[in-house]
Amino acid sequence: MIILTASLITALTAFLIAFAVIFRRHRHLSNVAFFTGLLSTASAIFGDSMCLFMPELLIQWKRVVFISESFMAASWLLFAISFARTNYWDSIGRFSRIMVFLSPLFIVYSVMVPMEDFFYSPEFDIERILFLGNAGYIFNLLLLLYSIVSIIYLESTLKISSGISRWNIKYTLVGVGGVLAINIFYYSHAMLYRSINMNLLPVKTGVTLISILMIGFALLRHRMMDVEVEVSRKIFYRSISIFIIGFYLLGLGVLGEGMRYFGPEVGRNITTVLGFAGAILILAVILSEQLRRKVMVFINKNFYSQKYDYREQWLKFSQLISLKHSFEELLSSITEGFKDAVGVRGAAVWLKEKKNGKYVCVKALYIDMVKTQPNRDLVQFLKNRKWVLNIHDIKCREIVAGNSGFIESAMACLIVPLIKVDELIGFIVLRDGLAGNEYNYEDYDLLKTLASQATTAILNARLSEELLEAKEMEAVGRLSSFIIHDLKNAASMLTMISQNAEEHIDNPEFQRDAIRSVSSTSGKIKDIIEKLKNLPKKPHLDIEYSDLGECVKAAVEEMDLNGGVRLSYKEVGSVQTEFDKEEISKVVINLIMNAFDVTDKHGEVRINVGEENGMAFVKVSDNGCGMSPEFIEKRLFRPFQTTKKKGLGIGLYQCKSV
Repeated sequence: MIILTASLITALTAFLIAFAVIFRRHRHLSNVAFFTGLLSTASAIFGDSMCLFMPELLIQWKRVVFISESFMAASWLLFAISFARTNYWDSIGRFSRIMVFLSPLFIVYSVMVPMEDFFYSPEFDIERILFLGNAGYIFNLLLLLYSIVSIIYLESTLKISSGISRWNIKYTLVGVGGVLAINIFYYSHAMLYRSINMNLLPVKTGVTLISILMIGFALLRHRMMDVEVEVSRKIFYRSISIFIIGFYLLGLGVLGEGMRYFGPEVGRNITTVLGFAGAILILAVILSEQLRRKVMVFINKNFYSQKYDYREQWLKFSQLISLKHSFEELLSSITEGFKDAVGVRGAAVWLKEKKNGKYVCVKALYIDMVKTQPNRDLVQFLKNRKWVLNIHDIKCREIVAGNSGFIESAMACLIVPLIKVDELIGFIVLRDGLAGNEYNYEDYDLLKTLASQATTAILNARLSEELLEAKEMEAVGRLSSFIIHDLKNAASMLTMISQNAEEHIDNPEFQRDAIRSVSSTSGKIKDIIEKLKNLPKKPHLDIEYSDLGECVKAAVEEMDLNGGVRLSYKEVGSVQTEFDKEEISKVVINLIMNAFDVTDKHGEVRINVGEENGMAFVKVSDNGCGMSPEFIEKRLFRPFQTTKKKGLGIGLYQCKSV
């Protein structure tokens, strides 16, 4: 009854966790494989317990067990291949693909082969042992093979993960690894003795239940499913893991010796359960980022003359911040680099604004975006001393006390200044460390080195932005020179007309020509003004919550519809959102004018307003000549690039700027 109760608890727990996963992402392969793997594992354990509880139905229940085990082996292999992998099918070998394709045959094998070919048990009521036939031996060999390949793929997934992604998946992998490990033990035992010892069922049930609970914990926590010879630091760290496992095995032997006094069967079962449970817990501890950091700090302090390999740290940080496509990506890499360099729980970047000289938080990693301003004395301290401020340092007690509010809100433990000559362009705020808050001169030297490198990268990024703005202003200057030339020509024409009017004002033919020239010149000036009136950028946007459709419709009604082009407006639904009415109207008018310019008298321009995937949209389309793929790819949205004969090439450039 105890075994049956334990198997029922295991099955119920597996059932709840499996359905919780499949309902979340039912179309993902790893979730489907996890679902079937967990249910078939529970079904196999429950079937074995029923074999002990109802030995008269041994054949029927064992058939259920074999079918469940075939599904279980195939499912866990698919899960191990696909879990946390984006290109899982390309990353597996030919042998594994063959195993996946042969999985249906494996299941058919468990269904079609007669049970007498699997096992025979003359005295099952007494011994609880099933002696394997040839079919049963092959079946257990395949189960063992599938389990070994599955656990190898789980290990490789764990190895290629790092940082927060490893933290998110480690308990799931440990839990599934526990299920596979007990299966490997169970099936290898069956092959070694060519028999299935049903007395090991309590061990299998206990370890499986612990592993399933570990998976459940992972679901609740992460909602799963990111020329001197010296010993390598990484190799030494791996040796620490071996030492821990060695001590664990020694303790397991002592425990097993003590359990002999409780009887051979009970002692063996309890020892095996505790052994697998201890192995799972030790694996979880070994994968702890905090423990890893403490071990590395201990090793570096006591086994090496220098705490850091500065060349390695410099190269790693350089690689991290190089080739970033945007200022935002650069700031993210800087915070990540500082966090990993000294092993802290979070980091944030504060930079000085050019307009008002205030320091604002521009990027935070595991730290809240704080709006509190640092006091002037803290800024002067960082600027004058150029120290790494440690809030636990006695020498900094006074400055820390005067800025306690800012330090507390920013969750600061270390503050690293970013210095350009004698100017403080910003600072890096670091949280408390994973291995404690004991820092020495080597930590400060490393942080100042990285700060110098980060300062250079930030300044270069800012210079790039300023250069881009300067190029845009240069473009505006070029355009202004063109406009001035056109306006000068127009003014010259009007001047000539006014000068000639004094002499020929009474000539009717001159009057007609003068009126025609004035009209033409005024039209040209009007065209120039229409193309330029959207060019200057507003100093700020007037954002307000309003109806986008009404704004667009008003802009459409302002358009001159002469020329025969058909204009249609359609609003899918009322769209309430935040926007600048004036700027959006300019964009819509510009797009419609472009559409008019490239369509003939029988053309059609369509304006649609609506909402899609939580985003408001305005679509302007026409059936004109269009643009070439080469123009779209290389020249679209660039100033002075146009496909129209009379265009200046600034309309779409202005739209994109808005």
